[in-house]
Amino acid sequence: MPKRVDHDARREEIARAALRLCVREGLASVTIGRVAAEAAISKSLVQYYFPTKEALLRLAATTQRRDIETAVTAGLRPDDQPHITLRKVLLALVGLGSERLLASHAFLASAVVDPQLHRLYREGSSAATAAVARLVTEARDPAVTPHAEAEARILLGVAGALADARMLGEIGHEEAVAVLDLQLSRLLAGPA
Repeated sequence: MPKRVDHDARREEIARAALRLCVREGLASVTIGRVAAEAAISKSLVQYYFPTKEALLRLAATTQRRDIETAVTAGLRPDDQPHITLRKVLLALVGLGSERLLASHAFLASAVVDPQLHRLYREGSSAATAAVARLVTEARDPAVTPHAEAEARILLGVAGALADARMLGEIGHEEAVAVLDLQLSRLLAGPA
């Protein structure tokens, strides 16, 4: 009896091999041949699933985005107060490992020239901004937070900068948490 192949799982396995290469050696190292070697499969099998490098990178970026979304939502509980959920989401972003950050930055650079990656990043950014803006509104009186989307962008920018600073060893986790908590306390306290 012939062996059954889970094609979706095989595609994801290949995409994850591309992600590992990207993290270790940069996006330029991601070639069909190198990905095949990383996944311990033939080059022709990679080409069967991904006729172009661009198609491979798109699935790798989609996989990366899904992994980040899973990491960010993993510790959330439906009964948490909105300000607790907001803090957990931002701390999860600050705590993303260097592998996820490196791959994300590499794909972001490619999104400038690849319309499909650009769309993927815009959708992800819009969804993150909307989710954080909703949490900002729920955590504070909407009348006191008329610019929830702008506040969300500020919080996401702070979280991203802190994640990068952690990755580069400029600050430790505790310092990053303290900076984030300072920004949150300013926002949640409202105008003086």
